[in-house]
Amino acid sequence: MNKLIDRTIMVIGASGKIGKVLSSYFLAEGANVVISARNPDRLTELKQELDSERVLDIPVDATVPADCEKLFASGQEKFGKIDTVVISAGTWQRLNISDSAVKARESFDALYTSIFLPSAIAAFTAGTFLREQKGGGLVVNISSHAAVRPELLGNLSYGSMKAAAYALMLRLRAEHKQAGTKVRFTDIQSALVDTPKNRKAFPKLTESDWRKTVQISDIADWIIAHIDDPNIPAEVLFDSAVKV
Repeated sequence: MNKLIDRTIMVIGASGKIGKVLSSYFLAEGANVVISARNPDRLTELKQELDSERVLDIPVDATVPADCEKLFASGQEKFGKIDTVVISAGTWQRLNISDSAVKARESFDALYTSIFLPSAIAAFTAGTFLREQKGGGLVVNISSHAAVRPELLGNLSYGSMKAAAYALMLRLRAEHKQAGTKVRFTDIQSALVDTPKNRKAFPKLTESDWRKTVQISDIADWIIAHIDDPNIPAEVLFDSAVKV
């Protein structure tokens, strides 16, 4: 407990299950938490659940640069400094070679808008903001093992957009490192995570199977353990014994 006293962590995409659990963990460890999502009602609901003066909720569309800039300015005004930014964007959608080109176009458009674009604009804006802060900071992108495992079937759109976001994180990391900004980037590639949406998508898995999937608490613990690591890995894979 209290590993994050006097720290401020921003969670973009906080209204999803992963974002909710991460926000709760960071708060329990003593951090100030800025929560953000596109849906204001779901964000207000999360703010009420967390029930703390150390939580600031700001609804924004992370695909809009002006919204992201407002988000960071508001967080800084409230808490003085942003130390870490966690981005958790998008949800899974199946696309495989048996689908039509029309469905493929729809899926690519939808996931470009819900995964790649918010991840890209949020990460780019975070890099600029943290660079201007004294001491830099950390940007964490919650990605997927589908980004680096092309053999996973049914992930033609989802895996491609996660891979694009992952590639951008590597490039942002390289440019910031070369520029000496002290802004660090890492990409967390998770296998199947135990969330309500995933349970609905894979109804044949048993309770025993779900216990073997990636737990959000493990992701939270890893972020907390590496939050000050100057040599944080560029990427980390959270694997699972359950294959789908």
